[in-house]
Amino acid sequence: PHLDAALVGYLPTPHQLAAFAGLPPQAAPGREQLRALLFPDGRARLLEAVTTPLGRSGFVSLPVFADELARGGDLAARTARGVELAASLGARCVSLAGMIPSLTGYGYDVLRETPATTTALTTGHATTTVSVVKTVNAALDATGRELSELTLAVVGCGSIGTSSLRLLLARGPRSPARLVLCDLPGSGPRLGRLAAELSAEHPTMHIRVVESGRELPAEVYEADVVVTAVSGPTTLLDPDRLRPGTIVVDDSFPHCFDTGRALDRMKNEQDVLVVGGGLLALAATETHVPEDLRNLALASGTGPAATGRHHLPGTLASCRLESLLHAHMTDPARPTPPHGNRTAPPLIHGLVDLPRALAYWNATDLTEVRPAPLHLLDHVIPRSTLDALPPPR
Repeated sequence: PHLDAALVGYLPTPHQLAAFAGLPPQAAPGREQLRALLFPDGRARLLEAVTTPLGRSGFVSLPVFADELARGGDLAARTARGVELAASLGARCVSLAGMIPSLTGYGYDVLRETPATTTALTTGHATTTVSVVKTVNAALDATGRELSELTLAVVGCGSIGTSSLRLLLARGPRSPARLVLCDLPGSGPRLGRLAAELSAEHPTMHIRVVESGRELPAEVYEADVVVTAVSGPTTLLDPDRLRPGTIVVDDSFPHCFDTGRALDRMKNEQDVLVVGGGLLALAATETHVPEDLRNLALASGTGPAATGRHHLPGTLASCRLESLLHAHMTDPARPTPPHGNRTAPPLIHGLVDLPRALAYWNATDLTEVRPAPLHLLDHVIPRSTLDALPPPR
């Protein structure tokens, strides 16, 4: 199919695929069997296309599983071949999924491998930042909370975590009462510099810096709102340790906690809210999957998990939306808006600064992109759970 934009990504591990499909771990499909079935020629391929009001986006998957990304030194070259495939299908802009940006110099290594292509490249991190902040605001609005009265903890102060925090503070009328910054062991000096910058901008906000070991420190579990954006497969956050009334917004892929336990607590206790932060909503979407992939999904019992993604109607992964937004707003065939503003948001290479995050915030507003329904995996949080959430202690 002809594409307007694309996302270049990879497959979750076989065990993650089995978990997404609700299968026991021992039922995980074989790694090499899956690779041979999905990528018979050993090259990247288009696994799905989604038609949206902004155009058509494709998901181009590398023949690589999540736990193989850091092995070898050819990820940038492989990703470049995925970009070239997307370009051959018409994509005018391509974004990068998951860990690919951080493992390829935030896109610069891929740019060096694709000197001949005219297709634009962007990391996807700016729109992901917008998605996290819009989800935090939606969760606060749905539960009647004011951030200025709460303690906010940010776990994982890398590209997404830090840019989301800066955007949240810039868009909010008031800063949180208290802020906890948490990252890997040895990150204290870097977090201290970040804390000093934020203190100068928000002098009334009390900031504490902590480092995590194999478990998160107690200060994180004492927060009222926890934003998590950590790298790699890990169950760092324990849903059972959350205080009643806690809100968690997670943009880790896969999620940095046991999703089954989080869903069980929300269903049985209704005393916490744990949601994903990486989806944005459009007016409508229609997904198209190749026939051979549909047959494979049915035969293996993985269903939609064959692409490693859960689909909520009318939503799109935020990193995927970044390339689609840029392609839409630079399309010469697009009618000029009534106000005459055709300015497209900038391509993202490297870290996301506040002006670029705000540019994508404005672009989502201009194109009527909204936060996705509050959800975890493909479970939309019911109103009864939101109403039952106790006030923070």
